[in-house]
Amino acid sequence: MEMHVLPWIKDDVAIEIIGKMIADQNRLLINVLDAFESVGFDEDSPEVQANADYQYHNQRIMLLQDEISQIYRRENTPELLEKVNTQYAPYIKGRLKTLKSFI
Repeated sequence: MEMHVLPWIKDDVAIEIIGKMIADQNRLLINVLDAFESVGFDEDSPEVQANADYQYHNQRIMLLQDEISQIYRRENTPELLEKVNTQYAPYIKGRLKTLKSFI
């Protein structure tokens, strides 16, 4: 018997994977902030705000959040699902393998 995955399940899985990407970017952003904090700068300082890594991770988080919103609005869904399948899911799978190797 052939099983068909309901469209909303695909959407939910894509949202979950994008959420994991956001969590990973947030972890990287916190690492940047911790490095600045260790030398006396807080997130609102001009040095942090001008930092390329800080800006990059913030932009990535906003882009990923927008992709989740697009899925909810049913905009660009085929393109986003393709991106999740070909880029995000393999990245997350690789991260999980790396983390498991430390255990």
